[in-house]
Amino acid sequence: MNYRSCCLSIFLIFAYIGYIGSPCALGFGWQAYKRQFLSNDGRLIDFYQNKNSHSEGQGYGLLLALANNDKETFEKIWQWTKNNLQMRKGDKLFCWSWGKRSNGFWQVIDYNNASDGDILIAWALYLGWKKWRNPDYEQASKEIVKSIRQQLSLAQNGQILILPGYYGFANKDTVVLNPSYIILSAFQDFCKLDQSKFWNQVTASSITILKKMGFGAWSLPSDWIVWNPNNDQVQPYPKGPNFGYDAWRVFLYASWSKKHLFQNAFERLWNFFNRNGYLPEYVNLQKDTVSLKEGSAGVYAVLAAFAKTLGRYQEAADLSKMADKKMKHNTTDYFSASLYLLSRVRFDK
Repeated sequence: MNYRSCCLSIFLIFAYIGYIGSPCALGFGWQAYKRQFLSNDGRLIDFYQNKNSHSEGQGYGLLLALANNDKETFEKIWQWTKNNLQMRKGDKLFCWSWGKRSNGFWQVIDYNNASDGDILIAWALYLGWKKWRNPDYEQASKEIVKSIRQQLSLAQNGQILILPGYYGFANKDTVVLNPSYIILSAFQDFCKLDQSKFWNQVTASSITILKKMGFGAWSLPSDWIVWNPNNDQVQPYPKGPNFGYDAWRVFLYASWSKKHLFQNAFERLWNFFNRNGYLPEYVNLQKDTVSLKEGSAGVYAVLAAFAKTLGRYQEAADLSKMADKKMKHNTTDYFSASLYLLSRVRFDK
């Protein structure tokens, strides 16, 4: 191997390990994302859901603006979010859905919140304060985190968990939870903003629940689960026992937190990919069957990020290559594009 080839090989190795280049150095990047999904006034548009916007998407936009040091866009997204979604009475949580109503007006569609959106927005504001030292971001973050603690926490059977929303998830004997709403890195930072003992307990309880979620032959979490606090058991949500659209995000959030979670599940997904040449859009955890439809670019990207945290750099490179390939052919899927870009950044530095 000559000197030039040797240098090129070293460059490529370090590129996929993640030591060089911007978060969006390869393929579809931040500027393209903004052109495709961000309105002039600061809302993230989901073209697959009637051009609506969601609190989750606003959180993703804030995190990506932060990762790309785009202070102007960060402020624009935050102002739209605050002015249009922070409309609930009595707390600082966000209405989860905004779009075109039956009367033709564009406004809030559902005033219930989605806790992943609240968590992502609060966390982004905290990180924005750390980066740019805008005291308004810190104050807003504190208020949101306090509302999450006061309005969404559930303490039962020695566990403290964050409900997916204010209304509709805690029943008489069971609690419905979404594994992909558990963002451990955010919880750990909330300890610095709010009651540290509480958020440490939430983190510990969340890890305990996550470790119970290896369902079926694949050892995967389902999109939604049912937790019985009386016996501390969990099972896939009966009406939708799939690992799919929602649950793919657990690999992204696990990679950020560096916790030893879902390694067996990764092995099964990687082995399937190795044998069949694709990652499935979903896995049915009751029947142990897989979708013949291939997962999105975001699916490959988040699993690549997780592989990297395991030190599986060749697997990470192979999965990233597939993510880049698929991203070239579909840049209209806001959710996939968000995961694709988020998988290339870290917020634990």
